[in-house]
Amino acid sequence: MSFTVSDQIGITLFDVKKVQYQSRVIFDYIQSCYTVSYIHQGDVITISEGKEYAAKTGDIMVHRPHIPFNVISKTDGVHYLFNLDLKVKGDEDFFQFFPLDRVITIRDPLIYEKKFDEMWSIWLQEVGEIRTVQSGFLALFLLHEVIESSKVGERRSAKEPYEMDRFSKVIHYMEQSIEKSISRNELASLYHMNPVYFSRAFKKVHGMTPMKMLHKLRLLHAQRMLEDPENTIEKIAQKSGFYDASHFTRTFHKVFKQSPSDYRKSIKNTKRRIMSTLSNEDV
Repeated sequence: MSFTVSDQIGITLFDVKKVQYQSRVIFDYIQSCYTVSYIHQGDVITISEGKEYAAKTGDIMVHRPHIPFNVISKTDGVHYLFNLDLKVKGDEDFFQFFPLDRVITIRDPLIYEKKFDEMWSIWLQEVGEIRTVQSGFLALFLLHEVIESSKVGERRSAKEPYEMDRFSKVIHYMEQSIEKSISRNELASLYHMNPVYFSRAFKKVHGMTPMKMLHKLRLLHAQRMLEDPENTIEKIAQKSGFYDASHFTRTFHKVFKQSPSDYRKSIKNTKRRIMSTLSNEDV
């Protein structure tokens, strides 16, 4: 979907959606367009180009095309997002004229959410000229709110790039080797660091030791696998790095206060309730 206004603005809106999740860990994600993601609920850490940014309810995250980024959330969340490409003066990138921070606090969340709901409602309609023009103009309105908010909102300071870049790679290594046995010494040796110093430095950045982070990632991985009914408890335990199904079940129950089987049964009902709530929200 694209249109032009006085040959000065060309917008292509690829998608408009609301995303809900129970926790989220995404590594080195790359996209071909801009994503403007509003946090309706949740707390998120996003890492891009070696820098870490914290985002919370009422904030916007702006993800740029062709630049890998990580997203880590330890809590339930709901995001309102749209993907777009925006050109001005022919073929110039709009965001080169209006550079934005990675995270921006929206000045009036109620107005932003109301207009997003209007755009989302229109986007769900049958494809046509009216849908194209109306949703495009609402996307421009939301971008205007983002730009104005960036002028008055709190600017987030990034943590020291070199340290964050190293530790984001450690987390990526954990995620890629989740089913294997990993020790603190192994992680420290990857970067030629003393294990004790490595653990302290990692905790200073992430608020937990590397082994607690690994434990958290194993449970998050198991949660995602539980969403597929084809995955047996034994397979999930193996692929998530637990000793066996019994060890996995005990650990899962200790953290989430329910067995993996009971959690699996609750997933469908939980998703239905959330989607029902979203669809019935007042515009």
